Amino acid sequence: MKWKIAVFLAGMAGICSFSHAFAERYLDYAAKLDAQQDITAAPLSGYAWDHSYCLRYQVNHPNLLILGDSIFDGWSGYLLHVFPSAFIDARVGRQFSAGVLDYKSLLQYKGVQQIPVVVLELGTNGPVTKQQVQEFMALAGNRSVYWITPSVPRPWQQEVLSVAHWSKGRYPNIHLVSWHHLASGHPNWFWGDQVHPNWYGIQHLVGLLKDSLEGNGK
Repeated sequence: MKWKIAVFLAGMAGICSFSHAFAERYLDYAAKLDAQQDITAAPLSGYAWDHSYCLRYQVNHPNLLILGDSIFDGWSGYLLHVFPSAFIDARVGRQFSAGVLDYKSLLQYKGVQQIPVVVLELGTNGPVTKQQVQEFMALAGNRSVYWITPSVPRPWQQEVLSVAHWSKGRYPNIHLVSWHHLASGHPNWFWGDQVHPNWYGIQHLVGLLKDSLEGNGK
């Protein structure tokens, strides 16, 4: 009987793993489609971006680092319009674990070392663990970190939100930007996958981020 239970649990674990992997691949595919819609919907051609990775800035001494996934990759031009002094590093499919490694690599550069404020737009593509947050904060030190809570109707959303709220209680320099709360009940702010914001949605998201930064003395 014990071996039957073990086989059943192993099978369930495999199903969960497959489900997460399938959902993540779907989000990557959806991101490419939505990026094309972003370009069509954007009022200015430079607001939207349809490449799978962006490293964008327009000043020699940025004062804001934005680490994101496909959401901020697709709308990176609009982000630069609102935050002209930002340094944006965003990639389709990026998970929090990859964000930690990418931030570590970026910190090799003096210009990034001097940026006092970091925005995290991560958690859309999969679960986040407390250990990953601890690793990131060890790199961030006393920098102010603004974590945008994801609005993602997928199995891992509650897990990510739980870790985000835990991190806010543990680190006084973490500020949560509650996108999941603001976006709730507004399906018209998103493209069909209900994850990637359209032109209306991104204005609300970026506006929320701007208010959060200004409200905390950015």
